[in-house]
Amino acid sequence: MQSLKDKFDELRHRLGEGRHVDSTGTEPIFYIVFPVAEILEVKRQTKAWIAKLNNEGWSVVSLSMADAVEAVFRGDKFRKNWLLGERAILQQAERANLPIDFREINKTLSKALCDNSKLSPKLVEQIESKLRAAESHPNGLLLLTDLEALHPFLRINTIEAKLQGHVHCPVVVLYPGKREGRTSLRFLEFYPADPNYRSEHIG
Repeated sequence: MQSLKDKFDELRHRLGEGRHVDSTGTEPIFYIVFPVAEILEVKRQTKAWIAKLNNEGWSVVSLSMADAVEAVFRGDKFRKNWLLGERAILQQAERANLPIDFREINKTLSKALCDNSKLSPKLVEQIESKLRAAESHPNGLLLLTDLEALHPFLRINTIEAKLQGHVHCPVVVLYPGKREGRTSLRFLEFYPADPNYRSEHIG
């Protein structure tokens, strides 16, 4: 099993040599796949990784999916209604002395991020803005972090599909989960294996 250092070193090597000719995709999208148990360690290492890439000539632009998701939620016109509805659900559970049922809350928030497989324009705008910023540099690189914030609302393959055909610089995704075979990934290790990726996976 590769260590985080080994995975990062492999990423640096692949970035240096370009995509493999046998890749299933056509664009330079790379996933560093790591176990959920290493999420905190990855967060501790991220600044050092960015510094290393910058020292090697890359211009790293990062986007935290936690920040992106929060920005969508905070800016939604229905936010006040959500908060009132959430309060009512919490009070109802407390009165009935029952566990809180988050399903309706999560369903509403999921719809704000992705409705009928269509990503929120505000989320797309944030991603595309960061991608353009990375592409404005000769050696630009977009780094996507904090993917666990997408649970239980959305999975990164929806975002990857949106990026396909629009990527002109390397995109590196720090992915908490597990590989299944050549192209499938299991988000957070408990989602079903998803083969709908056209990216390169390390780890």
